[in-house]
Amino acid sequence: MSRASAPPPRRSDPPSTRARSSVETRRRLLDAAELEFAQKGFAGARLRDVAATAGVQQALIHHYFGDKSGLYRAVLDRAIAETAEGGWRILEQQGDVRSTIEAFVELLVRFSATHANLLSILRLEASSGAGGALDVMSERTRPILDAVEAKIIAWQAAGVARPRVAAREIIVATLALTLFPYQEAKLLDALWPGSRERADDEAAITRRRQLVVDVVTRGLLDA
Repeated sequence: MSRASAPPPRRSDPPSTRARSSVETRRRLLDAAELEFAQKGFAGARLRDVAATAGVQQALIHHYFGDKSGLYRAVLDRAIAETAEGGWRILEQQGDVRSTIEAFVELLVRFSATHANLLSILRLEASSGAGGALDVMSERTRPILDAVEAKIIAWQAAGVARPRVAAREIIVATLALTLFPYQEAKLLDALWPGSRERADDEAAITRRRQLVVDVVTRGLLDA
């Protein structure tokens, strides 16, 4: 009797398929973790809940991110990186005062409107001091803020911007006008029902952007 032939070897998934699966798994974990950290803060978040929401084994969190701190930092980096890169691109364009303000305000308003979870994470950490989110935020944004401050001071020295307005105060006011309506949306709605900014309301985003541009450009350019 002839010996039965061995079954053909099992083919593994092609590298491109495995890479896509890895990217998708990471995205699902980061999405789930962002929501978990936003709702419970760093201390209250549980990796098992993140894994359950993402629909994967908890071991994959350790595989991709190491530990809870690594996952937390990855969530923050993902949210901040694109906006930070956008800030550097604006600075590299060497536009005039008005066009630079318009570009930065657009960037900040879009960031605020589309990153409600990150703003919640930062709010929770500011009150608790746990997690390191503020350190990550500072690492990413401080160099850009310093560069913007230097640009405003240069404009003032060249006589194209009002010299009596402190550059840092202009930056702080711009951040407040763009971040606050979204970061404190529930508070605003409680104080004045109907004033809450919706992230999916393009008309509201456009109004907010134009208002901030008008206020900041008048502060820097009007005599």
